[in-house]
Amino acid sequence: MEKKRYLGFEIKKMDNIIFRQLKKKLVDAGFDEVTVMHGHILGYLCRHKDKDLYQKDIGEAFGIGKSSVTNILQLMEKKGYLVCRTDDNDGRCKKIVLTQKGEETHAATVKVIDMLHEELEQNVTEEEKRIFLNVIEKMKKNINDMNKEDEQC
Repeated sequence: MEKKRYLGFEIKKMDNIIFRQLKKKLVDAGFDEVTVMHGHILGYLCRHKDKDLYQKDIGEAFGIGKSSVTNILQLMEKKGYLVCRTDDNDGRCKKIVLTQKGEETHAATVKVIDMLHEELEQNVTEEEKRIFLNVIEKMKKNINDMNKEDEQC
């Protein structure tokens, strides 16, 4: 009798495998001090560098609390990826500004990530990718619908 395989479990397992492989490739490329969250934040800052961004924007974008954001940003500032400057209009707010080192690190890590995705998607057809993404979207919708039902109770 074949053991039942749960899609959610398989997705989580794959996420763990990808995460470990990404960390290994980043370390091999000399980016052992860049955490995955730092990489996500660097990408977010690069994509939104035309806007003024604040700590609360990072928290909202990644669904993390104020104290966690503070700790992450302080560490990233210490490593030279960004600077936090007092806002001219509101001294209580700190504007987050990406440094040149932050931009360069982001560009280099994106290359590592792109290479990982190329390797990961080898021998997977465009049709298989399309089907996989459709299934993932359906599952995300199911989860969102469940959350909406919970909110109505």
